[in-house]
Amino acid sequence: MSVAVVVAVVVAVSALWGAGVASDGPVPRPGGGAVVPAQHQSSTTGPDDDAAPGPDTLRELLAAMTGSATADPLDLAPGSLLVDREGEDDLTLSWALLDTDDGRWTGSADAATTRFEAESTIKAWLAADTLRAAAQAGRPVTAAQRADISAAVRASDDDAAAERLYRALGRDASTARLDEECGVEVSTSRPGWWSYTQIAALDAARILACVRDRAPEWPGGDALLADLDAVTPDGRSGVRPALPGVVAEKNGWTLHGAAGWNVHCVLVWADRALAVLTTYPAERGVEYGWAVCRDVAGDVLSAS
Repeated sequence: MSVAVVVAVVVAVSALWGAGVASDGPVPRPGGGAVVPAQHQSSTTGPDDDAAPGPDTLRELLAAMTGSATADPLDLAPGSLLVDREGEDDLTLSWALLDTDDGRWTGSADAATTRFEAESTIKAWLAADTLRAAAQAGRPVTAAQRADISAAVRASDDDAAAERLYRALGRDASTARLDEECGVEVSTSRPGWWSYTQIAALDAARILACVRDRAPEWPGGDALLADLDAVTPDGRSGVRPALPGVVAEKNGWTLHGAAGWNVHCVLVWADRALAVLTTYPAERGVEYGWAVCRDVAGDVLSAS
């Protein structure tokens, strides 16, 4: 099936979804509001009450439209699965959904090409690289390092914890190691500054998935995974409650003066990783970015 046809199918599916499917209710998020529909059900009312019941989920609608009994959004080409917030005025948005088992992925058309400052999302790697270095040296992680890792990951501490980890690892030598350890090649727009590591949405998903999967190999790995599943409320996007089981989450948010906000959300659970990277005007505030993350997650998870 061509990309053009797939796009048409997804648009048609979205139209059917809006016209004939009612939400079963939202999943709550911290602070109120909704994240994603828990599930969807076909409308039971209409002009033909004897008609066969329709598909129950967007994925089933996609399968019905494509004629495949096993339609999987991860098989769609980048740019084929549409999300409502794409095209919004003055919002730069890129996202990627990754299968952490087999490496398949889908996302926005630019998910592998448009690069953003990594902001605090890179702290998960700085923490994991500290564990790797300890394992390579044949020693345990020190109490001071453990404290810095917890502060950098859970509370997103910048000036003390993250900076100490970064310097001890050789600064940009640490982010360069992502290529060897995780198969992700990154660059920087400002050498010597971890937050200016340049990543695409697909990179962000792969990095956190690598941290989640590699951490148990290194001393202190279980503690790092516990940190990633317990970020403080000010660093949460609100997507976490919609996901099952243990979740690794590391987000990043920075106001760059008149240049505006960067707000990035990266989560890994089960065999999936989702990254949503955004840039937008300063006056919209950080909550606007969290809301974009929740909305994109809702669209993507509804199709999964």
